Amino acid sequence: MNTTLYVISVMSRDRVGIVAEVASVISSLAGDIADLRQSVLRGYFTMILLAAFPTDVTASQIQQALFALNVERCNHPDDVPSLEIAIKRAEDATEAGTPDIPENAYVLTASGPDRIGFVATVSSFCATNGINILDLSTAVDGNTYIMMLLIDLSCCADIDVLRRKLQTFGQKNGFNVVLQHYDIFRATNEIE
Repeated sequence: MNTTLYVISVMSRDRVGIVAEVASVISSLAGDIADLRQSVLRGYFTMILLAAFPTDVTASQIQQALFALNVERCNHPDDVPSLEIAIKRAEDATEAGTPDIPENAYVLTASGPDRIGFVATVSSFCATNGINILDLSTAVDGNTYIMMLLIDLSCCADIDVLRRKLQTFGQKNGFNVVLQHYDIFRATNEIE
């Protein structure tokens, strides 16, 4: 069967049942969820997924079916829709089963005093040094801001030079910076 891949993003105030509702709509349209990431950030639900649909299912049909969830949840005409939805055809998505983790994947952890511009400073260092950020999460613990990045160093010529740059960068900005190969990070952090 020929299929079309779509990237669908959903945002809402968090509540019980969002994943089940969205997944049910997708399956009712014969959509197959290939990949999904979901998180709750300070009371806001965010989800991005990649799904394959039969070629006769359009982005407009998917949008309308998902929008119907908003209509069902609104009790009054003035209620604000609960889900914000964006859909885009995935032109260049990799095939199912293709690993998301490249061979030169590393985990970069940066922590330091919480301040405005922390994420901009670290991500700018990455961009300047040809580091592709694959995944990123942050947390605040007291007055300490913690940023954990899964990065691809395929474009970095020399890991030792990068480590020295990171050390200088960390000292200059007051950050504790740790770089580990993804395989080592995974092996030391697996829960049995």
